Amino acid sequence: MLIDLTQLEKDDLSIKHLYPENTLDLEDKEHTLASSCNVSLTLRRRKTDIDLSGKIETEVNLLCDRCLTDIKIVIANKFNLICLPENNLNQTDELILERRELDFCFYQNDKLNLDDIVKEQIQLAIPMSNLCKENCLGLCSQCGQDLNQKKCDCSSKDIDPRWSALTDLKKKFK
Repeated sequence: MLIDLTQLEKDDLSIKHLYPENTLDLEDKEHTLASSCNVSLTLRRRKTDIDLSGKIETEVNLLCDRCLTDIKIVIANKFNLICLPENNLNQTDELILERRELDFCFYQNDKLNLDDIVKEQIQLAIPMSNLCKENCLGLCSQCGQDLNQKKCDCSSKDIDPRWSALTDLKKKFK
């Protein structure tokens, strides 16, 4: 969805948009939208810069990092961005960004692409560690059995010889 920024000449612009389920591609095979995505934005012009504040509410399907079970997380993320015209960006300059400079987006020809902003904000809101439950046991490293469902019969006695010194040390302290 493209937002026409010429509407911002005098007043703030408030936008509410609903992305129906399966219409917003997160461009990531591991993360997909599980429900519709509700977006509300307020845009305010400051000369050529645009202050954008918004909120995204949706659910995302992903995999547990330990056992690869499908899980669903709820995202309710507020964000603030400063939108700058893309023509102010010199393509030959190398940029070293500081933390306070990361909250920027760019627009071109007085049009702002809302889809890109929403995708980025959803990706940023997904936690680094995704577990189906706090005490998830994961998969057996030998047979691949989901240890949350049942215990496997693999022997845990096969110890990598590189760790044998630690095993000997553990036996000394018992």
